[in-house]
Amino acid sequence: MLRLPLPAAFPAETPTPSPSPAPGGSTVLTWGQTLAALLIIAGMITVIGLILWGASAAKGVTGSVARSWIALALTAGLLAVGVLAFAVNDSTTRSTLIGALGAAVGAATAFYFSSKSTDQAHDLLTTSVGTETVPDLTGRTADDAMRVLSTTTLRLMVDPTSPAPAAGKNVVKQQPLAGAVAPKGTTVLVTYG
Repeated sequence: MLRLPLPAAFPAETPTPSPSPAPGGSTVLTWGQTLAALLIIAGMITVIGLILWGASAAKGVTGSVARSWIALALTAGLLAVGVLAFAVNDSTTRSTLIGALGAAVGAATAFYFSSKSTDQAHDLLTTSVGTETVPDLTGRTADDAMRVLSTTTLRLMVDPTSPAPAAGKNVVKQQPLAGAVAPKGTTVLVTYG
């Protein structure tokens, strides 16, 4: 096969754009690469929303998927900030964007965990600590109430507005109520009358 040289007006290969090194030796993305990365991230946010919506519809979940979608969209947004940091050719601005990325990660984490309901936080506490059923202390004397609670991890505390436990005084009220399930180590507040 005979190859003829091409004239100078027709280069043999067209160079493809690649990341160019910045003056400090770091890589800077081209505008096209940055736009492509941002479009991929936008697509990820859309797909995440569709998956969460479809999953909740399939399971018959009546609650909102907004919190989960926001948390995942925040994560994708953090990826976008990371991409933009590499599209900047100024090391000071890049450092600022990376610092903002770190702060945003903290904010996203705080948002996710602080927006959980108190029921879920209570469930986590009771799972890690354990629970006990509160015994019935009403009608018992101070010594008898102490004896009953000594077989549990629950603690006894006298209501400061209650008369001092004395002979003939029995528990007339308790909090938490008898039969309630409470985390181990919970204080049972009693009132004598």
